[in-house]
Amino acid sequence: MTLRLGRLGRHRVPLFIWLPLAIFVATRLYGLVIIAFASRYQVALPSPDHPGIYQFSAHPDSPGYLGLITNWDGQWFERIATNGYHLPASGDPHGKDALWAFAFLPAFPTLVGAIMTVTGFSFGVCVTIVNLIAGGAAMVVMFVLVERTAGRFAAGVAVLFVNSFVAAPLFQAAYSESMSLLLVCASLLLIARRRYAWAVGAVLLLSLTRLVTPPLAVVVVVHAFVRYRNRDKDPIRRGEIVGMAVLAVVSATSVSLWSTITNTITSGVKATGADRGSVSNAVAAGRFGWFTNAYEHIGWIGVIGLALLVVLFVVLALSKLTRTWGVELRTWFAIYPIFLIFVAGVHTGMLRYLLLAFPLGLLLIGSPEPGTIPRKRGALVVAVCAVSLALQIPWVVNALVVTQFAGKPWLP
Repeated sequence: MTLRLGRLGRHRVPLFIWLPLAIFVATRLYGLVIIAFASRYQVALPSPDHPGIYQFSAHPDSPGYLGLITNWDGQWFERIATNGYHLPASGDPHGKDALWAFAFLPAFPTLVGAIMTVTGFSFGVCVTIVNLIAGGAAMVVMFVLVERTAGRFAAGVAVLFVNSFVAAPLFQAAYSESMSLLLVCASLLLIARRRYAWAVGAVLLLSLTRLVTPPLAVVVVVHAFVRYRNRDKDPIRRGEIVGMAVLAVVSATSVSLWSTITNTITSGVKATGADRGSVSNAVAAGRFGWFTNAYEHIGWIGVIGLALLVVLFVVLALSKLTRTWGVELRTWFAIYPIFLIFVAGVHTGMLRYLLLAFPLGLLLIGSPEPGTIPRKRGALVVAVCAVSLALQIPWVVNALVVTQFAGKPWLP
């Protein structure tokens, strides 16, 4: 009984709440130590040695934990949270910055800005509040999502892996990863539980947080196909058919919601960069993510290799290795990495994108019978997580920190 329930005063807390939260808090404390220590190596910003780095608020050298977590995209989010979106005045020398702010999706900075207004706290503190709440909720929802078909061991492993991943410190930095993961997991769980109307709301909010909604359309289609195949035993109501159809359309098209809004506001000014959110624009321009990079650097061998990787994801999703994961999780496991291969280039930011590919880590344990704890696989999980947590140290030092050396080979 002690493994299933924790205690909070006189109240008993279910395992699906306290275990993922305990993992999240422990790993975030570890991240705090790493980031605070690494902040000693940060140079003062803005810096003439780094003219290409946008800086909204000046930071001294060794700015401490709160200074370091607001680097890079965090500076754009701070600008939006503080000043909102606005068109530049005629002749404004910083007009380009005002336009480029539209390239950053609004849900995360708007929420942080609202908390700043209500509390009067600094941007770094409010970012921490948002990310700890959203991140903790994401881990609970992820645990429930995996546990419903794969059992508690797999659910715990999924949470442990995503928090041990090399880029996991971004869950506490001024990035939208915590909020995005919460919305992805919530969307998948709502689809699995057939709460299609609620899922539409989650997908729309996700489209204003991260541009990753098209894979969810595939999840809905596969979910609908499985329901149709089992319709004799599990009849589908007319309202559910409408709900699945609406959800699929919203998931497929909402990726262009923000770019449509911004292009309307700015009268189609291309300098905003907001149209980068349109997958159709990327394809029309001849950009096919990893395939283009592979062809340019390796030739057709690279393209064929990536095509085989795409096939491998599909095969694994249909294999016995993933049989207990549930159709929604299995589909996301395959389609989200495939989506990244097609629409994202090869760069160090891919490590950040892979935080949403949380089912990938479950390949290490496969599909053990729910209710069992395979000891050998458990030992392997512990070993891999220990190595991954150690790798977070060089990732923070090289990706988050801006050093005195010219150039920046890593970006978060």
